[in-house]
Amino acid sequence: MSETRYPPDRPFRSLTENLVRRGNETSTLVANVPNFLSREECARVVAAAERAGGHQGVVGVKDPAVAPIRQSEVRFFYPDASTAWLFDKLDQATSALNRNYRFDLQGFFEGVQVASYSGGGHYGWHMDVGQGVVSTRKLSISVQLSDPADYEGGELEFLASGDCGPRTQGTLIAFPSFLVHRVRPVTRGTRWSLVSWVAGPSFR
Repeated sequence: MSETRYPPDRPFRSLTENLVRRGNETSTLVANVPNFLSREECARVVAAAERAGGHQGVVGVKDPAVAPIRQSEVRFFYPDASTAWLFDKLDQATSALNRNYRFDLQGFFEGVQVASYSGGGHYGWHMDVGQGVVSTRKLSISVQLSDPADYEGGELEFLASGDCGPRTQGTLIAFPSFLVHRVRPVTRGTRWSLVSWVAGPSFR
């Protein structure tokens, strides 16, 4: 099986186990992994993001008269010696979660994105999968890095069910990349999250 490489000029992390989709008799949509990261590990990721600095993760600003779909600050981290521990944990969690999803998955081709939302920061309704580079996203992962007492708003909400993901620090939330979701506006403090997408051959 040929490897999917998006983007081709950046390091990527293949899954330890080649996960091939088989018949799926369950209907798993949103899955939660409590305590995926400890409080100390969350602080470690946030500190690395603060040192790296960020840029505006703004989506939908073609018309300045229209509010952007997304307002946040983002940083990207890719597999290397300093992030191996994190990708190891994501690999293990993905292998366990995919026993239910049963997607054909190959690896983390876009690294991880650490985002901060504050002062009304938000991300409107959207899917993670789309055309071009993002067409190979299959399983989306979001990890809550902030203590829920440190901010208000910022709920990760899913359109189909109307449910919101847990706010507990260190919780991993996984869902198919075609599931429509949003981050509600943060009205106090700062919400930090880690996001990654596990890729494979395009859905068919």
